Amino acid sequence: MHPSACVTVDLDTTRFYRDIHGLPARHTTGPDATYTLGVQRLLALFAQCGIRSTLFVIGEDVEPHLAMLKRAHKQGHELGNHTYHHRYDLRAQTHATICQDIERGEEALARITGKPPRGFRTPGYNIDAQIFEELERRGYLYDSSVFPCPPYYFAKGAIMAGMALRGKPSRSMMTPAAMMLAPTRAYRPSSSNIWRAHQRSTRMWEVPMCLVPGVRFPLIGTSLHLVGTKGFGALLPLLRRRYRRLLQLEFHAMDFMDSSDEGMQELVGIQPDLKIPWAEKRARYMEIFGMISQHYAFMTLAEAVRRLP
Repeated sequence: MHPSACVTVDLDTTRFYRDIHGLPARHTTGPDATYTLGVQRLLALFAQCGIRSTLFVIGEDVEPHLAMLKRAHKQGHELGNHTYHHRYDLRAQTHATICQDIERGEEALARITGKPPRGFRTPGYNIDAQIFEELERRGYLYDSSVFPCPPYYFAKGAIMAGMALRGKPSRSMMTPAAMMLAPTRAYRPSSSNIWRAHQRSTRMWEVPMCLVPGVRFPLIGTSLHLVGTKGFGALLPLLRRRYRRLLQLEFHAMDFMDSSDEGMQELVGIQPDLKIPWAEKRARYMEIFGMISQHYAFMTLAEAVRRLP
């Protein structure tokens, strides 16, 4: 039996990129381009590649994009909870606010699937013990928020510090430094520390983002363009040794767009990968998915977690 491969996509709309980079808000109504273009493209690509993905959905985005999300669910994709409001500082909120944000996200997705989601991802990878424990109380199968990546952590800190010096506050928030010591493979946390695995733990599963073994360089949608298909092929033997049961590749809906798309021109300076034409991205993703499929079986994250020992 092949090990599991999971493609997960955070369906963050353009307003959140403007928020974290301190750009002024744009007051628009109706569907966002990340859905009308990005999600439409990823669904077509995944159908061609035979991939059923896990899409992490923001609850307040369900109503204007209901038809697209129903289509995704009908095609067999898992819809995971990405909270209702997508607060980057969720862990700094009151317990009541945290619970409400999770619950409203569940209710929004239940309108489509008929049942509450079993998977969760915190905005900005900003999980903590309080959020984790609330998810367990609510019966979640897994969380996928941990990103134990020092290069990402320090780059994010430098960008936020630079913005603060220029008087452009970001709505993002630094993750706890302890996360950098977390395991890189799927694990069950210990009873006292969600960033530490325990062999006999029966807690909910945590599925971290994919990292290059040893150096902990991130392998997510944007960084795939840095390593390229040849680089990914060279890394695949290392990934296979590290991720023997479950390999996860995380994307954002923005990874399926380019600078020629509606509303993307203002974001090119802060999202350099938008300069790569969609046709080139599509070809790269297809080649990488093809390499993975030779050694792994694609499935949703919920299905993969249920296969873990």
